[in-house]
Amino acid sequence: MIEMKQIKQNSPTTDLLGCIRRLSNVERLFLWSFQTNIAVSARIVGDVKEEKLEQAIDMVCRMHPLTRCRITFDEHHDAWFSGDSVPRAALRIVPRTSDSQWFDELRREYQVPFEPEVGPLIRFVLVHSSEVSELMVFSEHCICDGTALANLIRDILDCYADPKREVSVIPPPVITDYLQKKDGFSISTIIGSFFINRYNNQWLKKPYYISQEDFNEIHAAYWEKYRYSIALLQLEPEESHDLAARCRENGVTIGSAIAAAFLAAYYEVIGPLPKSKRTVSTPFDLRRHFKEGNIDGFCFLSGGFNFPFVYDQKKSFWKNAADLHRIIQGRVKALDNSGLDMESFNPTLIDAFFNLAPYIKNVQNAFNKTENLSAFASDKKNVALKISNNVVAKLPGLTTTNLGRLDFPEVYGNLRLDRLFLVPSAGEDIPLIIGGVGVCGRLTFSLNYLEQNSSNNPSPTRDMIRIRNIALEYLGFPEKANESWM
Repeated sequence: MIEMKQIKQNSPTTDLLGCIRRLSNVERLFLWSFQTNIAVSARIVGDVKEEKLEQAIDMVCRMHPLTRCRITFDEHHDAWFSGDSVPRAALRIVPRTSDSQWFDELRREYQVPFEPEVGPLIRFVLVHSSEVSELMVFSEHCICDGTALANLIRDILDCYADPKREVSVIPPPVITDYLQKKDGFSISTIIGSFFINRYNNQWLKKPYYISQEDFNEIHAAYWEKYRYSIALLQLEPEESHDLAARCRENGVTIGSAIAAAFLAAYYEVIGPLPKSKRTVSTPFDLRRHFKEGNIDGFCFLSGGFNFPFVYDQKKSFWKNAADLHRIIQGRVKALDNSGLDMESFNPTLIDAFFNLAPYIKNVQNAFNKTENLSAFASDKKNVALKISNNVVAKLPGLTTTNLGRLDFPEVYGNLRLDRLFLVPSAGEDIPLIIGGVGVCGRLTFSLNYLEQNSSNNPSPTRDMIRIRNIALEYLGFPEKANESWM
């Protein structure tokens, strides 16, 4: 556990109007990253009224400053959250025609780039019918994590049910105030700092700064090439109870069992992960590890770490799950945040190695569209290219984001929360990306992946559905296997 610190709204050390606080380098990592946008969708039983929903969203946006912010840059190219002259967050309402339509609307949201310097960095969609609706929140990752989005939906439903309730501003904490500080002498830290300082110095001799025009060109080329897809694993209350009992018997959490099941299924369908991909990345919610108090601010507040892991087919599934569980629990207990050690880098170098360099090979045509992109791609001595190659090479084989079972009310006035869907992101360089959340007794996990739009490339959908179905078998639900993604 870590001690609770007093939450304060960081006082800006800048004259820029409306500044809330400066972005940490972890948040900066996601600022120009359209691939890491995240969404949470809530299935709601009952007739959601448009006017009351808009009022509830307005109330919640007054509570949480980062839902109504834009990004402003100072003379040093540092990025700041600003509440000055930000448009109202958009609510798009579409008629509901099926249980799967919410994901069609999510794909539509991915096609529309955010404008960080205009804001806001969040959008709302209601897929509506008078009986059942989905309320989806789609956001840039730099302002929040999955838990924050889920909590935001809960707050919206609370305000919908009680529109006269008083709301007050909750300043967004900054993650660097809550990360474990490294103590003592560390050779690796010294060596790492030496190289980072050298990289920063090399970068600042010839930096490249991302513009909205650059971002739009890469965004358009990428989503012309790919489309986002998922395969869902859904468990009803009785099934969730059964899985929880099996996990207790075997001394593991549901999250560890799910991760092991998808690894085992991937091995059966596609084969062992490449040697360079035999690692697991696990974000975890820092909010759950404070000694006292409750951090309910809307922000990015997730820890994260990577570790090597190989699914051993000579062992039983539950033994593999126990091995995985033991590693994850040990890292979380130690509050291992090694995956978030970013603060020593120059922020604009982070922009370049995470949000420019990886796309040069993938969507090369975009880098002919602006003078800045062309110059960046042509500069072969650019240190951002070297760092990016190292980062991409070390991307894990499995990323699993599990919000756990959230203790949310089920009833909000005349509405009932049925379930939540967490849709974290997808990337072509990570074979398995899983997002999970439990609420009101129901568990949902999404297996997230990309399809190429070109008909010349085989779709991975059949394999992904097979992986989901085999994972269900490992977890004890073979009867739930089907040929649909849902």
